[in-house]
Amino acid sequence: MNTFFSFGGRGTRKIKRSSIFNLDPNPGAVLLITKRVGGIDFVCGYCRSAIVDKWGCYCAHPFIRVSSPDLRKSWWMPMESDLMIYHAVTLHLVPEEDWMRDVT
Repeated sequence: MNTFFSFGGRGTRKIKRSSIFNLDPNPGAVLLITKRVGGIDFVCGYCRSAIVDKWGCYCAHPFIRVSSPDLRKSWWMPMESDLMIYHAVTLHLVPEEDWMRDVT
């Protein structure tokens, strides 16, 4: 799991006021969104692209992983709307897997 971009939270000093980052992975890859709590990274979801500026991280087409009760089959489920994240998150570049393409 490669760290692609770290967003330090709303008003972060590491990003200039006029800077905007368009994070659009190549085909075959997606962005994994994680949040660190107490030294442990928690998966918040996945997205197909993101736009980051000093005040927030906008994630377009976010989705989560859903599994059957016996954990033998997984598929993606879109979130109800795009995400605007204001707290610190890390975006990782991960290869797209079969479950990210199939809906059952």
